[in-house]
Amino acid sequence: MLGLLRRDGAPLTDADRTAVHAAVSADHFSHESTHAVLIASEAPLHRTPAGAAFIFQGRIFNRSELIDILRPVEGRRASNADLASSAYGRFGDAAPRRLVGDWCFVAYDPAHRALFLARDQCGQTGIYYALSPSHFAFSTSRRALLDLKLFPVRMDELYLGQVLMSWPAYQGERTIHQPILRLPPAHLLTVSPAGVRRSCYCRLEEVPERRCAKRHDYVDGFLTVFDRAVRENLPVAGGAAVTLSGGLDSGAVAVTAAKLMGPQHRLDAYTSVPLLSTIPYIPAETRFFGDEYPLACATAASCANIEIRPVSAQRASPIQTIRDALPILMEPQHAAGNLFWMFEIFRLAKEQGHSVVLTGQMGNAGISWTGDIFSQPLGYQIRQLGLGPWLKRRAKQISPSMAVRIVRRLKDPAWRARTALAADFAEQLRLREGRLHDAAEPAYRSPRLQRHHILKPGRSILGSFYSAIGTSIGLAITDPTADPRVLEYCLSVPDHIFIDPETGDDRWLIREAMKGRLPDEVRLNRRRGRQSADLVPRLRATRDEVEAALDECAHGPAATYLDVAHMRRVWDRIQCEDNSEVFQLSVAVLTRGIMAGLFVNGFGKTW
Repeated sequence: MLGLLRRDGAPLTDADRTAVHAAVSADHFSHESTHAVLIASEAPLHRTPAGAAFIFQGRIFNRSELIDILRPVEGRRASNADLASSAYGRFGDAAPRRLVGDWCFVAYDPAHRALFLARDQCGQTGIYYALSPSHFAFSTSRRALLDLKLFPVRMDELYLGQVLMSWPAYQGERTIHQPILRLPPAHLLTVSPAGVRRSCYCRLEEVPERRCAKRHDYVDGFLTVFDRAVRENLPVAGGAAVTLSGGLDSGAVAVTAAKLMGPQHRLDAYTSVPLLSTIPYIPAETRFFGDEYPLACATAASCANIEIRPVSAQRASPIQTIRDALPILMEPQHAAGNLFWMFEIFRLAKEQGHSVVLTGQMGNAGISWTGDIFSQPLGYQIRQLGLGPWLKRRAKQISPSMAVRIVRRLKDPAWRARTALAADFAEQLRLREGRLHDAAEPAYRSPRLQRHHILKPGRSILGSFYSAIGTSIGLAITDPTADPRVLEYCLSVPDHIFIDPETGDDRWLIREAMKGRLPDEVRLNRRRGRQSADLVPRLRATRDEVEAALDECAHGPAATYLDVAHMRRVWDRIQCEDNSEVFQLSVAVLTRGIMAGLFVNGFGKTW
């Protein structure tokens, strides 16, 4: 979908129309064309009773609820676009709050020259826009906006620095391509002669706390909303697929989907497996583990209709996948070292006939929130932590933010060694000071504020990330743990409920809810899986590719932003050392730095 609107009231010129047609592929066709606007899309055009043109892309999950409210003539056969169009015709700009799913839509009112854009609350979609005094352009593809060539584009250097130093800054609407912006989840945008107005229509921080008479009532309520979300995310016809790790989130999605599908329907579960031992990089005595396949097998074995599909990605090179991913993702990624197995899983799922893959990526602040020990009674806190650690953590909570920042600075003078940042670039943008004084990273947050912070619309770009991957492969990637009804329910549960007062186990809600669904070895496991835990030997096996990428980063614009000499020293260690520090450096310095360098060198030419 691509659209261009004249904001100044002047008619679109021939050059404007030529630019739109040149930026979309030949199989796109115009759905709405007036003197001031041109919209091209493969999705069908609808008309509201008031005469607005309406274009919808995506899936709606709460179809039955909408049909009961709207009662369209088509009834149960109504398409997702029919339902969305009817909802917009009935409720106007209040319609997005009623649509649950992975979707975005655009409506144009020719009488008032008003354009209305909206996207889902937390779904796996993306919509981008750019504006100048005379034009407004939007698209579900960032590349299409770049191909318009109507806006001068420059690189957001701060955005690049934040990726390289793993500063989880609130990106909101920013992309690395200025002036192209991202419409964040749960937002709508109105463009009219009066101006451009963006607003948030769903605020999770406004969810009231729930009070249940019995502790287990929270579990019953959770299962009701979670089962519904999983059921509605499943494809209507054909086989289903999930990504499956050794953890609780994807495991809960998998076993629930298998249960709802019934034993006559197979659920394919794709699990990334290491090629070699991960113990040198993820020691057994830590709270992490590198091989998630045994626990994933245990989850699959608990349901007769789950078919586990181990994905070794033996032929997928980490560096080549980074190169292949850049034209798709259009910006460097924090988790560049994970791309090889992620792309391989989705490629295999599509190759084996699936159209929809379910994940569990948004569970950490929702269904599997750990709970904060300070939400428990004082005596319990001290018994669990010990008096000394309790005093230390309590002091941190009540200390002024400035004092905490000073301590952080003194404790971590070598922070840059864990990044690929060039010293001059980091100093020029004052990246370290910027992060230390980031108002979004206070010294202490209450448990509820911490969860809101993680789930804040735009905080995570996972939705547009998975949308880009899915679009490139021809696959719908969806996540029941990101369903707004699930998130709203989990946020309504008081924080103290997430810790078992008898055992001290965290994530009590999901552990208790999955009794009888997940095997206990998975349900009660307290260790966390590490992704790409065999990245070090995989990089060694593609030595020439790593060397070539480093050579490229040492030349051209990338050398201004990256400390390539440091990256080479890290690479030297990767080739001869086997330990957890080298693994961390392979993730945070080498692969992340290489992806950033290749992106910078191609900026303005390839993307």
